Amino acid sequence: MSAGNVRVIAIGVAILPAYDGGSMASAMAPRRPSRGFVLFKVGPIEIAVHPSWLVIFALIVIGARSELVPRLLPADSGWELPLAVAIALLFYSFILIHELSHALMARAHGLDAKRITLFIFGGVAQIGAEAQSPGDEFRIALAGPLASLILAGVLSAVARTLHPHGDWPAGLWGELATINLALALFNLVPAFPLDGGRVLRAGLWGALRDRARATLWASTLGKAFGFAMIGAGGAYAALKLAGREGSAALGLWYVVLGLFLFNVAGSAGRLEGGAEPVRPPSPAAIVGRDEGQAPQPDARGRRPRPDERSDALGAPSDQPGDRPRHP
Repeated sequence: MSAGNVRVIAIGVAILPAYDGGSMASAMAPRRPSRGFVLFKVGPIEIAVHPSWLVIFALIVIGARSELVPRLLPADSGWELPLAVAIALLFYSFILIHELSHALMARAHGLDAKRITLFIFGGVAQIGAEAQSPGDEFRIALAGPLASLILAGVLSAVARTLHPHGDWPAGLWGELATINLALALFNLVPAFPLDGGRVLRAGLWGALRDRARATLWASTLGKAFGFAMIGAGGAYAALKLAGREGSAALGLWYVVLGLFLFNVAGSAGRLEGGAEPVRPPSPAAIVGRDEGQAPQPDARGRRPRPDERSDALGAPSDQPGDRPRHP
């Protein structure tokens, strides 16, 4: 596995921790998957890992061990595997920072961010309702890419300081800066439910004064982008099979990512396509649930579904697709 392949896999698992405002639903995930394991808390926000995360984490460790670590340590130093694990953990800390930026901005806008869960395609942040205005959605969606851009700038400065005359990417810090830059730029692609797609929906929502139409258009672009990724990945794999430059493994990875994004765009578009956003629960409703009383209807007269009630009682799901909610 080359360093370039490690970078592509790392970027691949990082491109989909998009802010999902309540229901970044995946047709590839079960409705009520395992809740995962809570590792620690950042203030009121739980940080958890889903079992599927271990698969991609192991792949990144293997890739870092075979390609990146030999550049940093002498052969047979005995520290190759610990350093590879440290690199993988450092990479996932960047995803957490991306997600925490969404979650903290959501909390600043009165939305209850409960948990961030790492899973095989990145991270998902659980937020208790949807952005209530185009401006709120714009700021919450942009917070993650902005954090990644700041990280890319800081890491680039470190890389240039340590390797002033080296080619880019300069050393480990240059590789990590490149990954953060790619994470920010890819998430800014205007394809719902990526962050850029949510920024686009916010603009359309404000211009059209029609949230449902804005969601439909943004979701359609998201599905088109996923379909384009499937085609590009298939073509890349075909080049390798034809004996030309390319990689069948990387082409297949692009196809998998494209399928995931295509399904997520359709599911999130359906779940978040209402004319009005899901509102945060009122304090009276929360008190009623805590006391075992029947939950009160929200501002639109709609009583929460059973899975929403269990979520409010502290049993959130880890995968995008359960309401109320974040990856």
